[in-house]
Amino acid sequence: MTGRWIGASILLGRPVPVDGPYPHVCGSVLVGLMTGRPVRIGHRDCAACATIAAAADARIEGDR
Repeated sequence: MTGRWIGASILLGRPVPVDGPYPHVCGSVLVGLMTGRPVRIGHRDCAACATIAAAADARIEGDR
């Protein structure tokens, strides 16, 4: 697949392949489209962090 993750590419400033793992964008700063003010991306808005958290939750549930 030759597509790109547009949002992650913009945040990271480089192309992000679709077939690669989720890139961490937490801690990145972007300018809000509506306000023009800088916004720092938090862990809850990062797909890579959410994927890691979901995997950890699945392991915990599987241990019960």
